[in-house]
Amino acid sequence: MSQFIKWPNTFCRAIIFFQFIRFIQADWESWWTYEGISGPDFWGRLNPRWSHCSKGQRQSPIDIDTSTLLYDPYLEPIKINGDYVRGQLVNTGRGISLLVDRSTTSSGDKHVTISDGPFSYQYTVSNITLHFGRENDRGSEHTIDGRRFPGELQLYAYNSQLYSNWSEAKREPNGLVAISIFIMVSGHPGQVVTLNQQQPNAALKQITGLLKNITKRGLSYTIESLSIMDLLPSSWKHYVTYEGSLTQPSCHETVQWVILNRPIYLSSYQFHMLRHSLKGDGHQDNFRPTQPRNKRSIRCNIVYENLGNSDRNVVDEQHHSSNTLMSTIQQVR
Repeated sequence: MSQFIKWPNTFCRAIIFFQFIRFIQADWESWWTYEGISGPDFWGRLNPRWSHCSKGQRQSPIDIDTSTLLYDPYLEPIKINGDYVRGQLVNTGRGISLLVDRSTTSSGDKHVTISDGPFSYQYTVSNITLHFGRENDRGSEHTIDGRRFPGELQLYAYNSQLYSNWSEAKREPNGLVAISIFIMVSGHPGQVVTLNQQQPNAALKQITGLLKNITKRGLSYTIESLSIMDLLPSSWKHYVTYEGSLTQPSCHETVQWVILNRPIYLSSYQFHMLRHSLKGDGHQDNFRPTQPRNKRSIRCNIVYENLGNSDRNVVDEQHHSSNTLMSTIQQVR
C-alpha cells in the first residue's frame, strides 16, 4: 500500500520538475547578471545558446589601444537619416534601455536609419542601452588605453535591407551595427568649461528625468518623442571601428562597432539618478569586462596631427575631459 501512496508523490514531483525545466527554458533572459555566479564569466555556461560569450573570438567590448590604430583614409562620415523616435523606456533590472517602436516614428516619418561610414548596408535604429558604474571612475564598456569612462551610450541598429527584424538580424552576418558614445561628467569640481559641448546632453537629460516612472525591474514608460540627433555629440564624423559582438547574452558576433571620438556629458546629479534607478537590483556596475582583441584590426579616420587648436586648448577634467577622446588620451600619456 505504501508503494501506491509514494507513487503519486513521485509523479507530482516529476511534473513539478518538468514544469520548472520548461520555465527555465522559457525565461533564460532573466538568469544573467553582471556579478556573481551568473555574471560575465559564466554567461557561456548558463545557456548553450550563449556559447559565443565564452568561446567567441570576436567578442566585445575591447580596449582601444591607440598605438595600434590603423588609419583608413577611405572611412567616410556616417550618415543618419531621420531623427525623432518613439519607444518604451525599460528598467531591465540590469540597466536602462529604450526599445524603439517598430511601427513608426513619433512624427509619422520613416524609421531612423544609419548608413555609409564603414557600413555596406542600411541599418534601422532598434534600441538604445546605457552602461554606467557605481562610481565615476568606471561605467563604460569599451576602454581607451585601459581607461574607462563614467558611462557609455550604445545605439543599436539592424540590417533592414537583408533582414526583417532585430531578432533575425542579430544571428546573421552583417546583421547589426552599434554606435558607441562615451559619457563624461560635466561641471566636475576643478573642470574648466569652455565650450557648450561640455553642457549636459539634452536628450540624456530627458531620459534621466523619466527614471522616476520606472523605479522597479520590468517597469516601462512610453517616450513619445526622442531626438537621436540630440543624443549625439556636436560632431561625429571621426570614429574608431572594428568587428565585434553584442556585449550581453547571446553575445552573437554580428556587430560592426563604431566608437565616436567625441563624448557627451551628464551632470553629477543625473548620474546619481541613473545609478539609483535600479532599486533592489541596482547600485552595481552594469558593464561587461573588456574581451581579448585576438588580432582584430581596429581602423579609424582620426588624424592626431590635425586635432586643431580648439581641442588642444581645452582644459581637461582631472586630465580627461577634452572635447575629443583621442586627444584626451594623448594628454594623459
